[in-house]
Amino acid sequence: MLFATHLLIGALVARNRFPVLWVVAGAALPDVVDKPLAMAGLVPTYHSVAHSALFAVVLGAGWLAARRYAAAAVLGALPAVGVGWSTHLVADAVHISINGRPENTVFLLWPLVRSWNSIGAGPGAFALQYLWTPSFYVEVAIWLFAGFLLLRDGKPEIGT
Repeated sequence: MLFATHLLIGALVARNRFPVLWVVAGAALPDVVDKPLAMAGLVPTYHSVAHSALFAVVLGAGWLAARRYAAAAVLGALPAVGVGWSTHLVADAVHISINGRPENTVFLLWPLVRSWNSIGAGPGAFALQYLWTPSFYVEVAIWLFAGFLLLRDGKPEIGT
């Protein structure tokens, strides 16, 4: 999925359930962490540290630390960040699977299972090869659905 679609999915999932801003931040988290690491050559793939299901340990440790030190603001934000982060991982796994590469969903177990080297496909090359794939149409449908909701419900409140 494209980055903006991850943010949109997070906002749609958060609707009326979680603080939208925190869920969207969580949805951005895997790419904000992993893309720079890969571009700097520190990891061999764009789906690594924060794209791994094992990153849940980091989120859980943050939640436990916040609980221990009575950091109420963090306690309220971390579940929403976790929801957003989860939507990102699910969207990437679905995207990869419906495009015929389900074996590449092993990124979810990085570093326990090595995934393919995705660095060779830069942003431009990725966008060109992505056009007209099955998940491209799913992404268009997600945007159309969001547009429908926006037209139906009016202006969304980002901070809630």
